[in-house]
Amino acid sequence: MSEQQVTATLIDLERRRGEALIRRDAATLEALMPAELVHIHSTGTLMNKAQLMHYVMTTLQFLELERSELKVQVYGDVAIMTGRMHSRMQRADKPEPVSAESWVTQVWVRQPRGWVQTHFHAVRAANG
Repeated sequence: MSEQQVTATLIDLERRRGEALIRRDAATLEALMPAELVHIHSTGTLMNKAQLMHYVMTTLQFLELERSELKVQVYGDVAIMTGRMHSRMQRADKPEPVSAESWVTQVWVRQPRGWVQTHFHAVRAANG
C-alpha cells in the first residue's frame, strides 16, 4: 500500500471515528481503539480505553465533530496524524452544550486487524 493510500485510509478511519462518537457507536469505537489507548482531552484529563468508552457512552454526547487541516506522516506501521478539530458537545450533567476548537495529534498503528488509534492528544486552539 502506498503512502497516499495509507493516508486516505487513515483519514477515512478518522471520519468514521468521529461519526461513531456522534452516534455513540460502541462497536466501531471498540474496533478503532486498542486496549492500550492513551487519550488526553483538551482539558488535560487522561483516560484509558475503558474510561473513554464509559465517558462517551454515558456522560458526553458529541453533537458535532469536524476535522480539518489533517496531515498524516507515515513511518512504516506507525502514522502520526495532526489537525484541527471543532466539536460541540453536551454533558449529561450540564444544561448547555459547549463548543471547542482544538489541535489534535493522534498515533495510528497498523496491527494484524488493521489500523488502530493508540494515542490521542488534544489542546485548545489559541483562537478557540
